[in-house]
Amino acid sequence: MVVPLSKFGMVSGTPGLAGGGPSPDLDAFRRHIVGRVFDSYCDAATWRAVIAHGTQACGLDQKTAELAAEMELETLLVANEVALLKQMEGMLRQFTERDKKLDAKEKSDLVQMICRVNPGFAKGLRHDVAESFIADFCRQNGVKVKVGLFRWAIP
Repeated sequence: MVVPLSKFGMVSGTPGLAGGGPSPDLDAFRRHIVGRVFDSYCDAATWRAVIAHGTQACGLDQKTAELAAEMELETLLVANEVALLKQMEGMLRQFTERDKKLDAKEKSDLVQMICRVNPGFAKGLRHDVAESFIADFCRQNGVKVKVGLFRWAIP
């Protein structure tokens, strides 16, 4: 008995993935991803362009394109900025949900955890993107950061 070991084998009920292997459209989508991602890092703009290509040119639905892109980036050992930002948002919510404050130690720990290189990958989230995301998150959610010795303010 032959058991398919590929990520795409024997998945039924999912458009573009039915049957014994990937459809030609999914193969083209995977090749497109390989051609678009450079330097082991996929930023958010590239991610949106890749997903748009998958839905428009390859005929995949949004969810299938996202899942296929995530799997392909993981296979290529490419850091996915969108996934790292989602992870960072969850951690920020956890740090700030009780007191609506983010102290310097929490911010430093968060940046170090998200920006460090995960096992098997060549890069982590870029520091400038992380800092910008933290400031935007604090503004949107009314989270205060320490400014000076005894003062807290929304950035």
